[in-house]
Amino acid sequence: MVGLIDIRVAVIAAAGGTAVPLAAKAATSTIPVVFITGDDPVKLGLVTSLNRPGGNATGVSMFLNEMEAKRLALLHELVPTTTMIGDSSRA
Repeated sequence: MVGLIDIRVAVIAAAGGTAVPLAAKAATSTIPVVFITGDDPVKLGLVTSLNRPGGNATGVSMFLNEMEAKRLALLHELVPTTTMIGDSSRA
């Protein structure tokens, strides 16, 4: 990471789990860090908020676990008469 900072890259693309964007953010406060994560970037300390990330880090979060309940609620709202949304026993 220090090599990238020494040659003054324009942006750091930090993919590969949570350790990479955290290391990039810790290494520089001036070079933009763009990340992708499945976890909450606010909870990880990558950004201060989702609406206004602040600092030099921004990215995409899939909120894999946190969003499942919201997706099911939205599906139920779209089709309120549905009694079964998924049945893994038929796979």
